[in-house]
Amino acid sequence: MDKIWLVYAALVLLLATAVLTAWVLVHTPDTENAETRRLRFAAVTFTGILMLFVFTAILFFADASTGKDIFEKAVTAMTPLAGTIIGYLFASRGSTNP
Repeated sequence: MDKIWLVYAALVLLLATAVLTAWVLVHTPDTENAETRRLRFAAVTFTGILMLFVFTAILFFADASTGKDIFEKAVTAMTPLAGTIIGYLFASRGSTNP
């Protein structure tokens, strides 16, 4: 397990991303359109899911014996979530009222 530094670096990056996304959500003005806030929240959630995916991929790369099970379960769980968020983002941006 000589690649443990990679796991720690990914964990630090994951935590930094979580802090940054929370900061963006908290500092979004209340005067913003509600739809803009929802889109921003969906984008932040999608970014978090992608960061978790990258973290599990790094765990798989660092230790293939135990990381493989974690990676396979994470991919199974995150794929539908990511698809739902992408569908929401594109459906929200393309909808116009005549």
